[in-house]
Amino acid sequence: MVCYNTSCNSYQKWFVGNDIRSILLADEAVAEQVGNHVYPCVAPENTEGDFIIYFRQKYSKSSTKMGVYQDECQVAVVAISDNYDNAVALASKIDNALTGPQVVGDGVRIKLELVDSMEVYDDNKYIETLLFEIK
Repeated sequence: MVCYNTSCNSYQKWFVGNDIRSILLADEAVAEQVGNHVYPCVAPENTEGDFIIYFRQKYSKSSTKMGVYQDECQVAVVAISDNYDNAVALASKIDNALTGPQVVGDGVRIKLELVDSMEVYDDNKYIETLLFEIK
């Protein structure tokens, strides 16, 4: 994660999922479709309707003798629905809500960029996975 100001610290690296959840819950289009059903790592058993899970896919540091010069962080955000059209619509809403500059935490500015996506059908659910890089 490359931050745009000097207040960036280890908080953002480890807890960026919390910020992503807050951004998604604050987005009217996302909240209209899922309410507050945005969960870290796994949804509660028997969760019904459309929902979102998110998890850190990658966090790494590159360093030299002088110390860390770059952090890389990726977070997967997963739209899940019983209906294909709803899953795709939710993925689009997630993309719109997250892509671009964001102000999080204590006023830290980050940028989220969609770097990959995929879709699958499993356990009678349509699953749209979006992978965001945190810059």
